[in-house]
Amino acid sequence: MSPSRVLRNLVLSTAAVLLPSTLAWSETPQVDVPYVFETVDSYAVTESNVIEIRGVLQGENAPRTFEFEFYFAPNYYDPSQHGSRCDRMALLSMTRPGRYLFELKVQRWSGGQPACRLTRRTAQPAP
Repeated sequence: MSPSRVLRNLVLSTAAVLLPSTLAWSETPQVDVPYVFETVDSYAVTESNVIEIRGVLQGENAPRTFEFEFYFAPNYYDPSQHGSRCDRMALLSMTRPGRYLFELKVQRWSGGQPACRLTRRTAQPAP
């Protein structure tokens, strides 16, 4: 086999190995920035207080993946209840694509807790 063919095969096999890891990469959301999803493609609870959401953000065309963490404060806050409410909102937006906007925002004032909002889209007027 020629050296150029060996090099090309090495590059292709390396790219094939790295591709799945780049697709699984998730972004950490910025504080006080609302992430409004036009569509929710997947929603996963990756740890007891961490959710991973993949979808298309408002104004974008390609899906992105974000990881939101619900911080635990045993004295006054149980993240499981807050997280389960976000679960329901995300699942509703998944079952009815295009009908709702699902918003997640990490809030600085609440110790970095994500806040969830589900908004029904207004009907487009008929021409």
